[in-house]
Amino acid sequence: MIEPYLYQQKIIDNIRGALQTGYTRPVIVSPTGSGKTIIFSYIANGAQKKGNRVLILTHRKEIMEQTLKKLFQFGVSSGQIAAGKPETNDLIQTGMVLTVGNRLNKIKKPDLIISDEHHHCVSKTWLNILNNYPDVPCLGFTATPIRMDGVGLGSVCDTMVMGPTTNNLVKEGFLSYPVMKTPPKEIIQKYHIKRGDFDAKEQEFAMSKRVIVGDVIANYKKYMNYKPCVCFCVSVAHSQLMAEAFINAGYVAVPVWGGMKKSDRERAIQGLADGSIHIITSCDVISEGVDVPVMAGAILLRKTLSLSLFLQQVGRPLRKYPGKEFAYILDHVGNYYLHGHPLTEREWSLDSKKINHKKDKPPTITRCPKCYGVWPGEPRKCPDCGFVFSDKEQIAAQQRKNPKQIEGELVDALPDNTNPEIVQNLAAFIASIQHLPAKTRQKAMIAKAFELQNREQIKALQYAVGYKKGWADFVWTKLMKNRK
Repeated sequence: MIEPYLYQQKIIDNIRGALQTGYTRPVIVSPTGSGKTIIFSYIANGAQKKGNRVLILTHRKEIMEQTLKKLFQFGVSSGQIAAGKPETNDLIQTGMVLTVGNRLNKIKKPDLIISDEHHHCVSKTWLNILNNYPDVPCLGFTATPIRMDGVGLGSVCDTMVMGPTTNNLVKEGFLSYPVMKTPPKEIIQKYHIKRGDFDAKEQEFAMSKRVIVGDVIANYKKYMNYKPCVCFCVSVAHSQLMAEAFINAGYVAVPVWGGMKKSDRERAIQGLADGSIHIITSCDVISEGVDVPVMAGAILLRKTLSLSLFLQQVGRPLRKYPGKEFAYILDHVGNYYLHGHPLTEREWSLDSKKINHKKDKPPTITRCPKCYGVWPGEPRKCPDCGFVFSDKEQIAAQQRKNPKQIEGELVDALPDNTNPEIVQNLAAFIASIQHLPAKTRQKAMIAKAFELQNREQIKALQYAVGYKKGWADFVWTKLMKNRK
């Protein structure tokens, strides 16, 4: 029988207090690694002992399975609402939201609903279930009560029960201290914003460049050599490419993604735990809600505008295991510029918020010019290497420009003398060639340069696709020769 920690018991007591006060649909906010599954398993066990029926909603199959395992550790039997599973008389029933939503007429009315990853609760599938039981209390658990679309949870939830912050849990020794590092040379790349986030196909193309892949391998070797690590990738193809690159460098690496066999995914995660695998390269699997307790750190290769996704990913490696003091976060894509540090204190709200990435200021961070560590706030001294920040360097760190983000337009790091309108006019062309084979893309680039007949626009084209300095001059010289 698992006994909750004192901070977990405090959350349980605060939930009880909220219900006794008259709230019926609180959202419980507690960070990744704080043991939310333990908390609601304890609550579910207590409810069934009183003869109450409990319905536990999960977002994914992996989350449902780990919930069932946690309940088993409490000595609790739970029925499964899933294809191929027989109906049982257990007072606790666990199922994925989509399956439960399709079987509402067959499920016995619960006395309590527990919902994991509850930031999804405003979506249609969740609402169908909750509206079917308007008089049933619902406890919603999440580490990130925020959505990319800015829709607040207040239309579903009536109060927030706050757990400890990541900073609290690190200070008290429950989580490892996150040491965030960046490459000496940042990866500067421009992407379209598509459906509210950076375009995945364009990222896949950019992150597959040889120099970037080599830099990822070198930094892993420097900070986590042969230690268990998850590398968060942009796509399935990208995860396979990175796994191959790590294997070629002498490491044991396995790509995982949602469509692969469950047994293969489980083997890969178990491999991290027993040391037979050094690195998992993940595409949209090991982020939201899926526990991987044995991780020395994480590598971020997917740039995202989603604070929720960022916090889920950087939170995964913070879980402790014997001999582990630090968790290394190698941010190769600059997510820290957008979302700050894992230890940044954040204020949550149930209210909706209009998302405007151009105006929203990210949390203050300081980047060490010596060890490339990234730290929350404005420390006077680097916690890792001891470098003392001078006033001049401190001011420069805070005045660093944030990435430019415009819907339908390329973003990030234009050269200072480049007219953004030029790049915007080239956006459609650049997007159309991103996925072509290298030789075909090179020919298309040269043809476009000859069509432009303008040196400034050719340079903008060079920067937009990440070509090295000198390409524009080479093409311009060739163009001038053809004119003669």
